[in-house]
Amino acid sequence: MPDPRQIALDVLSKVGRGKFAAPTLDWALKQFKPKRQDAGLITDLVYGTLRRERWLEASLSPLLARPGDLPDEIRWLLRAGAYEKLFTDRPNHAVVNAWVELAKKRQPRLAGLVNAVLRKVKLASAPPAVTLGIPDFLYQHWREYFGDVSWAAALNQPAPLWLTVFPGGLESLDEQGVAYDPGPVPGSVRLQGVSLRELEGFKKGLLQPQNPASLLAAQMLDAQPGQRVLDLAGGAGIKAAWLAAAGARVTSYDVNPGRQRAGRKNLERLGLAVEFKTHDLTEPLPETAPLVLLDAPCLGTGTLRGHPELRRRLRAANLTRQTALQTQMLKTAAAATEPGGRLLYAVCSLTADEGEGVIESFLRRHPEFSADTPPIPLPELKRGHGVYVKPTGGLDGFYYARLRRT
Repeated sequence: MPDPRQIALDVLSKVGRGKFAAPTLDWALKQFKPKRQDAGLITDLVYGTLRRERWLEASLSPLLARPGDLPDEIRWLLRAGAYEKLFTDRPNHAVVNAWVELAKKRQPRLAGLVNAVLRKVKLASAPPAVTLGIPDFLYQHWREYFGDVSWAAALNQPAPLWLTVFPGGLESLDEQGVAYDPGPVPGSVRLQGVSLRELEGFKKGLLQPQNPASLLAAQMLDAQPGQRVLDLAGGAGIKAAWLAAAGARVTSYDVNPGRQRAGRKNLERLGLAVEFKTHDLTEPLPETAPLVLLDAPCLGTGTLRGHPELRRRLRAANLTRQTALQTQMLKTAAAATEPGGRLLYAVCSLTADEGEGVIESFLRRHPEFSADTPPIPLPELKRGHGVYVKPTGGLDGFYYARLRRT
């Protein structure tokens, strides 16, 4: 197997060229099958470097005369080496030597530069947006809308393994001797220090990786056995699986057939029935239901812990495009909600525009709907017509608004 740092460097280089971190890392771990300790090192280097990229860049730049002239691979090597030196408790001397040796293999003529820079680098004094690793516009927005943003530091901490447990799932963990803690919502548990691939319950379709904040979006519909549910922008049907397990008759709509193919395969593993239909949700649906869930596409700012590469893609201009799409999709969802029914709007994003802004605008235009968002068992960041989840304790940040058609 290649050196763990080499694998991490290859993953980071691919992310720098536009790949998503989680599937790229997952492919590498499946390909090389490292030992658990090495897999942990690779994962830490990839996610840690991406979370701290802005601060690392600010710390490295004073030591580089022309950083833009360096090969991308060396820039990622310097970032990862600086991350390991400055943000982990591994011995500095050993860390620097390991990255210099890797540089000798990959870019021999630049090994001396790598050695000099990593030996000298120290954390630079930097503004809060840089130390948090988020774009300036997002930090400013959070300051203005939420006030205190100390909670944002939690998005730089490693994520636990959250699992949604289906019947028999807890017993499978007990039989395997896997320790777990109850999650903050029913049906959720938290694991530490174990890989999903090691869990027999996952192979048997008794466990599903899912953040509790995502699970709660499905639970807030309060679907009863036999009720019809439309799961809109459902992707691979993770929320639809919980609804189906509750006995609901679920149809999941999404514009991406590739994600739906993955969803069908996953639902087969879980032994659950969900009907998948491909549809552009900016257009009217061919059916209605008493319960509708819209988990709308968004900037994903509540998921920066688990998807740190999104930080590199965030642009203020994207907010306008997203809110226009969310507004149109919510209109589609509203038309598909039967009188007396419930509509749950959710986004895994923490912006005024994508959450409360969309709902306020919608309610002004649709007096036949009223907000009916209940208290939630997760820490609240802010509440209006809907509620924002504070992304602490390993939770993703979410916004939910439950609406009733009167």
